[in-house]
Amino acid sequence: MNLQKLFEAQAILDEHILNEHPEIGQNESNLDWKLLALQVELGECANEWRGFKKWSKEQEPRTMLFTWVDGLGKCVESKYDPRLLIENGQFNAFRVKNPLLEEYVDCLHFILSIGIELDLEVEFDWDELASDEKDIAKQFLTVHVAIADLSDYPWIAGSYWRELFEEFYLLGKLLGFTWEQIEQAYYDKNKINHERQESGY
Repeated sequence: MNLQKLFEAQAILDEHILNEHPEIGQNESNLDWKLLALQVELGECANEWRGFKKWSKEQEPRTMLFTWVDGLGKCVESKYDPRLLIENGQFNAFRVKNPLLEEYVDCLHFILSIGIELDLEVEFDWDELASDEKDIAKQFLTVHVAIADLSDYPWIAGSYWRELFEEFYLLGKLLGFTWEQIEQAYYDKNKINHERQESGY
């Protein structure tokens, strides 16, 4: 795992965003809105995990979503593979994505950006990162607590950021992601985020 390369890629994206939005940070702390954005993205990740939705019959994580453009030019998304639904279907475009992983790496973008904001250089002994926690809902809550701790104690942010990253990494393991999957998904989304800045997103 090369965290330094991720920091470098995130720093380039952050710079791109600042160039497109020079008003950022002029009248407020960038740390505050980034922490809030991270909480929102973590909620979106939990929403794709769905395991807490005890009131719903659909509690399986959303790890596969099919997107295509139909013959009328309409963009369609479904959890069902259209190739199985439409005999001899004609698709102008077709894509399979993992919404849970995409939301997870959206969180990773903000965690890295917060680390850059705090000017941190952090090394990890990845072999020692382990947890006895098996309950994914509790691990989501643990990450939320780590975000709150970082918000409450910014003057000792280094140790709290490290704790946040560790708990977030462990959440990814519980969700079944390998670091290779996370890294590739991060770079894929990073490219999309650059394209969004170029297109006035």
